[in-house]
Amino acid sequence: MLGRFRSAFVVHPHGPTAVSEAVAEDLAAQARRRARGLAWAGLLVNLPLFYIDDWLNYTGGVMADPLDGVHALGIFVWRVVAVLTLVTYLALERRAPRDADTDRRWAAGLGTWFTLLGGWFGVFFATNATSYALYGLTLLLVAVLLHGPSRWRLAAYGAAMAVALLGALAVGTPPLTVVEWAAPFALPTVFAVFVDRALYLQAYRSSEAAHLLARANAGLEEALSELRQTQARLVEAERQAERTRISRDLHDSVGAQLSSLLAGIELARLREEAPVGVLGEVEEDAREAMRQLRETVWVLNASEVTVEALAAQLRRFAEARARASGIHAAVQATGDRYAVVPAAAALQLYRIGQEAVQNAVKHSGAQTISVHITSADGRLGLSVRDDGAFRPPVTVLGAGAPSGFGMASMRARASALGGTLEIVTEAGTEVAVDVPLDGDAQVR
Repeated sequence: MLGRFRSAFVVHPHGPTAVSEAVAEDLAAQARRRARGLAWAGLLVNLPLFYIDDWLNYTGGVMADPLDGVHALGIFVWRVVAVLTLVTYLALERRAPRDADTDRRWAAGLGTWFTLLGGWFGVFFATNATSYALYGLTLLLVAVLLHGPSRWRLAAYGAAMAVALLGALAVGTPPLTVVEWAAPFALPTVFAVFVDRALYLQAYRSSEAAHLLARANAGLEEALSELRQTQARLVEAERQAERTRISRDLHDSVGAQLSSLLAGIELARLREEAPVGVLGEVEEDAREAMRQLRETVWVLNASEVTVEALAAQLRRFAEARARASGIHAAVQATGDRYAVVPAAAALQLYRIGQEAVQNAVKHSGAQTISVHITSADGRLGLSVRDDGAFRPPVTVLGAGAPSGFGMASMRARASALGGTLEIVTEAGTEVAVDVPLDGDAQVR
């Protein structure tokens, strides 16, 4: 029986949990808030009762009665002490620090004091049958403060009952009557103790469950995040492996065939087995195919390309293409030169720059071509400018593509990247592309 009684006050029947400290801090803060609310409620209730109860009793001559005067005066003094206590508590509690230990002390202090005042209250109401209920109600008001298990709290309840019974003797109540009151006063006290503990344990377990659930949700969210990252890495690794395989196959098959074709053309030219003009055209086409193959393999081998690497690749193409026509070409990168561009998007941007440079070399009659790549604020800009004359595209009748096909292709590539392409024809020709540099810069 004693073991069961003790177990009723145990907060952790199976030992503290991972969130015990956090729960205790939450309940301490909650107890302080409730104590403040109880203090304000007690103050607002007792102030009007000064008039309703005490002043009317005084004017009615109750306090002058030898029998009732002691009880009326006792309640009057009790109310004065309660009001002064509440006012002092509210004034001091407002300036007290906010931490778990302080919160517990303030709530426990008010609870203990009100428990003792409950005993005082019981002294002067012990002359009628409602005294037990009023005494028990006073103690139960303290239970809402959610006090943790403490020997001091039990001692305060016991002291309150002793104050009630010994106080009754002090004001002249017959000893036999006080003995008869012992059991009725003990029952509300024990009841209040168990209600106090039950409320605290219920609040503790509810808060503990909420903390544990939040902790589990956080752990689950972290696990899901790690799972998504692992999945993304696996997908990217699989894509990279596929790109590597394709680039290797292109290099080993198509690249080998083009190399063999070029070697055959060189051999045929040396032997003069075919017209030089025809062989030259075939050789140029084969070299162009080989160059484009190398560019494709370059992109496929990289999971991501920096702005600087894209500029270097364009620089090699522009300088080689312009040099053959006696044109000066310059390529530069500014801004965040090490910003990363997805490989597929880098290939599209390279093709746009490549087409713009070729148009300038073939059609503008320019002396200089400048290529400028800049990255800032999550966006990438590509500009190809020449100092020649702009030639509007014209439609070619019959077989063949219109001369504006390259421009349409550049616009389509820019749109596929979620960007825009503009052509300015004042003081030469400028092709300007602006695309997002973040996750939206993907081929659509």
